[in-house]
Amino acid sequence: MHDNRKVRLLGVGARLIVSLIALVTASAAWSEYPDWNDYVDVKVIEVITRDEGGGERETKVWFVLLGGEPYLRTSGSRWLANLRRDPDFKVRIDGTLYEARAQEIEGEAIVEKVAIAAQRKYGFTDRVIGLFRSSEPDILRISPRATPSP
Repeated sequence: MHDNRKVRLLGVGARLIVSLIALVTASAAWSEYPDWNDYVDVKVIEVITRDEGGGERETKVWFVLLGGEPYLRTSGSRWLANLRRDPDFKVRIDGTLYEARAQEIEGEAIVEKVAIAAQRKYGFTDRVIGLFRSSEPDILRISPRATPSP
């Protein structure tokens, strides 16, 4: 009986150690949220969202930084609908995948600030695309996901 207790205690201890290792590994991966200032010169990133049916949607988008924080701009896109349904998503920057969360930001002031930053970063191409925009764009701020996905 004494040996059985030791075996059970060892089993519990081993499971606890495995759980702790998994937790530390997840935390280490999560701590790798990007310093967006390192990517200021990157022109295109990939936003990976989930469609209503559960499939992944990868969309290449432009982004701008305001005060070191990344912002996206879109108008009525499918990936925007996905983020409205579930604001947690993944972003790929220069081949590295990060977990993130989108927050829709409203107001004319932010729309104007993002427009100015986009014109500075993307120049003439941004101005031309703006000519075809039929409505005020939606603005999203990217932030770290509160908890990593399973």
